[in-house]
Amino acid sequence: MRLNKITWNRYIAFFFSLWMLTTIVSPENAMGVGKNHSYFQSLQKRLIKDGFDSARITQLYSKPGVYFEGKGVSGFLVHRESRLNYDQFTRKKAINGALKYMETHRGALERAEKEYGVDKEIITAILLVETRLGTFLGGPSILNTLSTIAALADPGVRDMFWKNVSKSKGVTRKQLEKWAARKSPWAYNELKAFLTYTAGVNMDPTAVSGSYSGAMGIPQFMPSNVIIFARDGDGDGRIDVFNHADAITSTASYLKHYGWHPGIDRKKAYKVIYHYNHSSQYVKTILKVSDLLKPKT
Repeated sequence: MRLNKITWNRYIAFFFSLWMLTTIVSPENAMGVGKNHSYFQSLQKRLIKDGFDSARITQLYSKPGVYFEGKGVSGFLVHRESRLNYDQFTRKKAINGALKYMETHRGALERAEKEYGVDKEIITAILLVETRLGTFLGGPSILNTLSTIAALADPGVRDMFWKNVSKSKGVTRKQLEKWAARKSPWAYNELKAFLTYTAGVNMDPTAVSGSYSGAMGIPQFMPSNVIIFARDGDGDGRIDVFNHADAITSTASYLKHYGWHPGIDRKKAYKVIYHYNHSSQYVKTILKVSDLLKPKT
């Protein structure tokens, strides 16, 4: 899934990019330049125009923890995919941990396999590679990240952002403009999905962290995919992708949508998993981990 999931290589590249940057927009000055300007002013107007409650949006963007994430988004702008040592996920320690996870969450995995026809080993393999089975969930504020990228649709905001990002190496104004033209509409749609989802499950949007691109939860779903594919796996009436049962069921839901079925052959399985992450190495690793998790005959 393009930018819908995050693996360890992306975390490594992200933090390396931040180390290379010389510009940092701090929370103290990130809300705007001058007394009459806010980075999120035009963004708030767009959200309200698109039907979000005015009082909620105004209150949300006035909170101290909500600010223009210049540092993180600068890293996203200059990010380049690094090469991940996928062998780490097929080592004995990782496989043993995954087997233990399968035993702990046997009920949820068996229910998902029965309902969606997706092998429990495949689901576990994906969660292992994505977030080490939910043990690696830190990162920047999703609200700040998506709001910042979405706000770059405003030429004035881009101008102010450029004054900071231009101090870093390897970025031209043309590259920024091209990147913003592609990413801002995407981020705005993801932001709307994120605000809709968090409101629906009564979750504080300022308390949710995720990847540098806004992916969230144990399966690393983008908010738009949470809306479409996430499912309630434990029957509590609430969909929470930070909950293991819900993450397991949601992953199965996603894979079924893209064509997974019982007895799927290797070639078709490859194509389905590729939707989850557009990386050949990633897909091969998922299949290999799955094989290692299956009972030995």
